Amino acid sequence: MAVQVKPSYTVRASILAKWIETQPDRWWIVDGDPLLTSLLDFPCPSDELAPVIRNIGKDLLLHGKRDTAPDCGEIVDSDKLDQLCDTGGRHREKTLGLCWADSDVDWLLIEDKDAVRQFGTGQ
Repeated sequence: MAVQVKPSYTVRASILAKWIETQPDRWWIVDGDPLLTSLLDFPCPSDELAPVIRNIGKDLLLHGKRDTAPDCGEIVDSDKLDQLCDTGGRHREKTLGLCWADSDVDWLLIEDKDAVRQFGTGQ
C-alpha cells in the first residue's frame, strides 16, 4: 500500500534536511526514489544528502512507525523524527518510509552503518 493511502505524517524537506544534518556521523542509502538516486551516489554522508533534500524543497509523507501515524497529515518537527524511525533491522539502522507529497513512489531512507565503518563519518 502506498504511503499516500496510509496514515502518514507530513515532513517539510527543510525539516528532514535539518534532522539529517544533526547526524553528521551517519551515511545513508535511498531505496526506491528515482529523484534522489539521479542526483546523488549512494551510500552518501549526511552532509551530501541534506542539502539536496533541502534544494528539492518538496513536502514528504512519512509512514508512521507501526501504523501509529495520524490520518490527518500532522506536520512533524525534526525532534520527533528519531521516534518515528524504524530500527528493527539486523543492524538496528534508522529507516524512514517516505514518499514525496506530489508522487506515488514509496521509498526508504536507511542509515548505512557499514558505510560508516568503510568510509568514516563523511566530515
